[in-house]
Amino acid sequence: MTDIAPLGRSLATASLAPSKANGTPVAKPAAERGADQAQVSDQARFLAKLAELPPVREDVVGRVKTELQNGAYETPERLDAAVDALFGSGDLD
Repeated sequence: MTDIAPLGRSLATASLAPSKANGTPVAKPAAERGADQAQVSDQARFLAKLAELPPVREDVVGRVKTELQNGAYETPERLDAAVDALFGSGDLD
């Protein structure tokens, strides 16, 4: 047997499959091959979304942490607004 592709096709467009007779590869038409597929996991999608996030502004985070620790946000007005928002009767400013 020869390894010559059928007329009109090159070996580049045909995949090789073992021959039933002697085990040597023979050309198999490209139409019989399966299509290429790629699967992306949920974890990969999540990591791709994380990569799109803007960088963390460490200066702002540090400032707000310090203000929270010092009680800067615990004013009576803000506490009232938080309670109202929690129970659906107001907006947080």
